[in-house]
Amino acid sequence: MVKTHDTATAGLTVTGLTVDVPGRRVVHGIDLTVPAGRVLALVGPSGSGKTLTARAIAGLQPHGGTVLVDGRPPVRGRDVGYAFQDALASLNPTVTVRRHLTETVSAHRTGDPATALSRFGLDPALAGAYPFELSGGQAQRVALALATVHEPSVLIADEVTTALDPVTQATVLDLVRAQAGDRAVLLITHDLAAAARWADDIAVMRDGRVIEHGPARQILTEPASDLVREWAAVATGTHRPAAAPTASGGEDLALTGVRRVLRSRRRTTLALDAVDLDIRSGEAVAIVGRSGSGKSTLIGALAALDRPDQGTVQRDGQDVWALRGRERRAVRHRTGLIFQDPLASFDPRHTVRQVIAEAGPYDDGLLRHVGLDPAMGGRRPATLSGGERQRVGIARALAQKPRVLLADEPTSGLDVLTQERVLRLLAGLRRDHGLTIVLVTHDLRVARRVADRIIVLHDGRIVEDLPAPGLDTARHPESRRLLKATAPEPAN
Repeated sequence: MVKTHDTATAGLTVTGLTVDVPGRRVVHGIDLTVPAGRVLALVGPSGSGKTLTARAIAGLQPHGGTVLVDGRPPVRGRDVGYAFQDALASLNPTVTVRRHLTETVSAHRTGDPATALSRFGLDPALAGAYPFELSGGQAQRVALALATVHEPSVLIADEVTTALDPVTQATVLDLVRAQAGDRAVLLITHDLAAAARWADDIAVMRDGRVIEHGPARQILTEPASDLVREWAAVATGTHRPAAAPTASGGEDLALTGVRRVLRSRRRTTLALDAVDLDIRSGEAVAIVGRSGSGKSTLIGALAALDRPDQGTVQRDGQDVWALRGRERRAVRHRTGLIFQDPLASFDPRHTVRQVIAEAGPYDDGLLRHVGLDPAMGGRRPATLSGGERQRVGIARALAQKPRVLLADEPTSGLDVLTQERVLRLLAGLRRDHGLTIVLVTHDLRVARRVADRIIVLHDGRIVEDLPAPGLDTARHPESRRLLKATAPEPAN
């Protein structure tokens, strides 16, 4: 049973919160109030101080100022439940879901694992599963169940939908919002549209300060600051026509009857099922779909890295799997790959200059081309922001002088303004060099901003192929579900 509170003090009160890191202050005396029964979204660009603020509230980060839960200083680990951004990283891979929950219940002497799982729509049978056996959405809901199993007064959900597809994101956020019954919920996100849809109130952070605070609908439709006005315009923006290439530097891509079955010890998955796809040289195409729909497998096929079980993959009319090894390697060299998590694809011991030189000859012009100061060439990727790392990843892809760019979720986890800079860069590369660009994304707003066509994948099949401006006319139920989950609908 959820705890009862004195209604005059129930919820979270933060006064004059400060957070310091060696040599500087990063959170500057912020005040927040989240009454029980309400959801406050703390929104801001990368590096604005959102997560440090959340960790300080939870007692995970040294801080100044005052934090009160139900009118008293919180007991660390008991009064505030914390669901982390990377659910799988926060769970012990050697421990079952049941043991995660029972250990927390034992530590706090309260709570019921079965209730916690059902609260987030999870099958009780999942209690016997290990974290690596869960889908992304299941892992995130397990993390939320773990954060609330001991019935805390406050739930902090820190970027809990990063990298989830729109339908799964909507499911998770519906469940998070449902927690605002007798408890206060603090939702940390970089997605202003999601905040407006699922939160009652929004506080916008920038450079460690709250610059705007108010009801969700007001923040989205009547922003007071220039930052939030720009952010709201991007978050709610409509299709922007893609500029036609001014050069012819791409390749035609074609898949015919491609079938790919993925096998493991526990399961066999039909990842691609008789896929036919034609992409013209210089075209920008977005591949969208839910997790498990086959998007990344499709990218592997287009890159000539993953051989299909049936069907053909053609580049400029040549069947790549009929080519000799050296010729196939040349096809791969003409293909620039941009990854969802660039940091994971970099050698952490290397400087930015060395990372780029792995793909081709380095020169400072590559960094300038992606909007970075060449002085960054001597830094290590771990010292860069998420947007800077993604642009280094693009510079590395460009170093091999590609004719095709394949971008797998390149803006996932970035705030909308950083997303916009990356998307403008991709659009400029396509316009100026005539590159063929295939963008895999679960975010229809991202797809609309850069693509000529949008391909919807579902269960390994192409179920819709539409011009980007005509996405709202989609008829397939899966396309309609993605559209509905993406549409901003303020909570109040």
